Amino acid sequence: MKSIKGEVKNEIIIEKSRFITYLFNVDSSQKAKDKIQEIRKEHNEATHVVYAYILENDSRSNDDNEPKGTAGLPTLEVLRKENLINVLAITVRYFGGIKLGASGLLRAYTKGVSESLKLATFTTLKESITIELTITYKDSFFLEKHLDNLISVKKSYSDKVKYNITILKELYPNFKELFINFNDKYDLVIIKEEKLFV
Repeated sequence: MKSIKGEVKNEIIIEKSRFITYLFNVDSSQKAKDKIQEIRKEHNEATHVVYAYILENDSRSNDDNEPKGTAGLPTLEVLRKENLINVLAITVRYFGGIKLGASGLLRAYTKGVSESLKLATFTTLKESITIELTITYKDSFFLEKHLDNLISVKKSYSDKVKYNITILKELYPNFKELFINFNDKYDLVIIKEEKLFV
């Protein structure tokens, strides 16, 4: 599964109608709804504001008074076909005076989303492990040389150095191997395992 980074905005014109498509990374239905309201407010004179979003356990689409099945559902199908998750697509239409018909609308909304996805930067959903590691100051100098390719690192200091490290699960065995030959005892605790976009 993959998602997008940041936001995308793209416009196409078909038979004098403007189709402005937005892509957002969202991780909840509430965030999707908030973005939809924001775009509706920004384009309060638009003829239609069509949307679709896909989350891990939820997906929704809305034609916004376009003929049923010609706008929201095709948008959602593009997201599914691209194996996306946590993505909201909104297409704003300003009617140009020429009717497109059902098949024309379907093609227009599909094209709007497809063209926008070409501009997107993607992230991939991968399994990660977050660990808490407490080691001596001496050993921390060694560790600092091996902090590449980690998702995140946080440190706190007392009589020892405590690290909070998130790493891809596939890299964890090699990372743990670094500590086998340490002279001083260290404490390593797995805090959580989860899927993250990286």
